[in-house]
Amino acid sequence: MPKFLRDEHLKNYRFDNNALAQINNFLLEKQVQYNANVNAAANGDDVLNDLLLLSYVIRFDGKGYKLDSFAEFERYYNDADNVERVIFILDTNRSEATNRNYGTHFEVRLDVNDMSNSYIQVAADDSNVVDLGFFGITEILEKHKSMSYIVQNTWFQLLVQVLGVAFGFVLSFIAAVNLSPHIKIENSFVISFIFTFLIFSNIWGFLSAQIYRLLNYTFPNIRFHRQGKGTLHWLAQGLIGGIFVALTLMLTAKLADWIGQTLQSYIAN
Repeated sequence: MPKFLRDEHLKNYRFDNNALAQINNFLLEKQVQYNANVNAAANGDDVLNDLLLLSYVIRFDGKGYKLDSFAEFERYYNDADNVERVIFILDTNRSEATNRNYGTHFEVRLDVNDMSNSYIQVAADDSNVVDLGFFGITEILEKHKSMSYIVQNTWFQLLVQVLGVAFGFVLSFIAAVNLSPHIKIENSFVISFIFTFLIFSNIWGFLSAQIYRLLNYTFPNIRFHRQGKGTLHWLAQGLIGGIFVALTLMLTAKLADWIGQTLQSYIAN
């Protein structure tokens, strides 16, 4: 294993063409410097397996490519409808052949769909290579932080839960006010309220999952911003998600009203 390693998961970033070009230029610079030092210390030895090689992985529209040219990478990136994952890999042949048990490697992995799969990692036998590489990459990334941190945190999830329960309470209260006069039993208001709230509580688990899904689409952990791409797709997702949530709430209210009327008819008989 390399003697030194630094890594960090990435949270709440927005990348455009310029940001990706900055990462590429930095890694190219590191490749040139590192390889020059390896060649200078070779003393005639074969160092082919110890030279860093820069490559790129891009996954988009359900397909993926591993490339050696940044220009080709940019062409795929700009033409794609939906970029899912981008990876910068600066690796030696020795590192790749040993599954990174030996040698030097740099990796910047940006994954739209999986928050835990976005990270930077630098490993080498030289601590200076690791530190300069790692902090150089993080310095670039910090310029491209997004506002998604407002949503992508546990406090916001708690807020959604509290608001959901409050909404369910108000909905159940309104339903009980409208249903209780038609149910000729003792404590009809309390029974109507509890019954409606129980129905909402069971529906809320499914409904909250859809709300979180909509929020993750709107405020993703990693976002690739490309001029003229993705705006209509994002609006469509938001519109469909909003309509779905509204319809679900409306159906919940209608269902509660129907159940109340059904119970009333049985009790009256």
